[in-house]
Amino acid sequence: MSNVNSRSVPKPFEWLSGGLFFGNQNKGDDAETTIDSEQDVKSLLSQIQDDLNTVESSPGNDKQSSSLTSSSSLAASLARLRFLLYNERRITTQQADNLNQRGTPSVALDIVENLSDKAKENTLRILIPELINYLQLLPFESRKHVAAIFNYLLVCGFDGADRDIYIPIMNKFRDYIIMNFEAIVAPIVRGHGVSSASSNTGTTTDVALHCGSMYRSCFRHSSLYGQLVVTRRRVEQFVFPFIDEYTLLPNFDVSSDAMESLKLVMTAGTTCHGDGNNDSTAISQIDTNSQQEMAELAATFLIRDYDAMWDQRFNLKLLSTEANYMTKRVALQILSTVLLTRSNYEIMMKYVNSRTNLILVMKLLRDTSPHITLDAFHVFKVFVANPNKIPEVEKILRDNSQKLCAYLETLHNDKEESDQQFADEKRLIIGTIRDL
Repeated sequence: MSNVNSRSVPKPFEWLSGGLFFGNQNKGDDAETTIDSEQDVKSLLSQIQDDLNTVESSPGNDKQSSSLTSSSSLAASLARLRFLLYNERRITTQQADNLNQRGTPSVALDIVENLSDKAKENTLRILIPELINYLQLLPFESRKHVAAIFNYLLVCGFDGADRDIYIPIMNKFRDYIIMNFEAIVAPIVRGHGVSSASSNTGTTTDVALHCGSMYRSCFRHSSLYGQLVVTRRRVEQFVFPFIDEYTLLPNFDVSSDAMESLKLVMTAGTTCHGDGNNDSTAISQIDTNSQQEMAELAATFLIRDYDAMWDQRFNLKLLSTEANYMTKRVALQILSTVLLTRSNYEIMMKYVNSRTNLILVMKLLRDTSPHITLDAFHVFKVFVANPNKIPEVEKILRDNSQKLCAYLETLHNDKEESDQQFADEKRLIIGTIRDL
């Protein structure tokens, strides 16, 4: 049994093993051949910047065709940069147990230093915002490379036996994003809507998914998370679009990915165990101190923006009868996590002392889906267990006590046999309602 379990646990940065890219393998072009053997990071970054300048300087209607004409060297440069990063990690991982061999990861450090150089003549400092802004114009593989490089630099110090030598680099890249927060996060958020806006030009669903992975990588850092929720304006600009638009898109992959991003923001990563992408194993659990700091930041903005978040958006759009199964189920899981998180006590008391909220949850308790009724029960029990119920809430529970108890007696009886905690909670809730 132990052997089976050990095989199922992913090794640190196992996601790198299939990600070695050698650039364009067509050796007919001397320029691309040079890129395939290039070792100088700044030269690669400059080549990428030059190709982006070609796209940017083109008239609006010609940007798509311009991206195609310049994509060959751009794709090769991005692929080469990604290969150098991953190959360097392979080497430092092998050297992790030998302190005498270990050195500074020069490739990762050179990338971050070139990007974060504040000199006025440094045109590379805007490279990341431009790459993300033009992500949908890049070749398909190049979009993958941009997201992979961005995510790698943001998480390279989270895991692995050699993570200690990558932490300063990761933190330096994090600080670079803080300094350019809106310029970087704005196109990441906008990128979630590219698939619906470009449906007549071919599928670009992958743009939204890449933007989702970059968004979640950013906000596993408490300092970046703090930048996200620091003001109402930023929440309106960078969080509310997920509730207002992206989680409601008809494309299932995009909407479910947007729900994962919303879950991370609203629960401060409490329930986030990977984002469903190949890169998820690279992003380990947030350390305890950061987790607590993020939980407190989440509690502050969730109560500060309570009406706009819960009354005007979350309840009306994600828990409505028009919402689809996936949306309602994940929304209930988010709500349950928020209400049961210790730092969210003020939010919990405000939410459960609402007649409107109780009626909404009681309707979901009668949903046709057994999964949704189970998730709704975990929210409903908070209303019942609240020792300081307002009169309106207590009256609804008391007036419906017989019907509620009869219904709860039959709710998920099959689960009681395998889940003692659920069985105990159900008996407690039924007993509490009868005693009202």
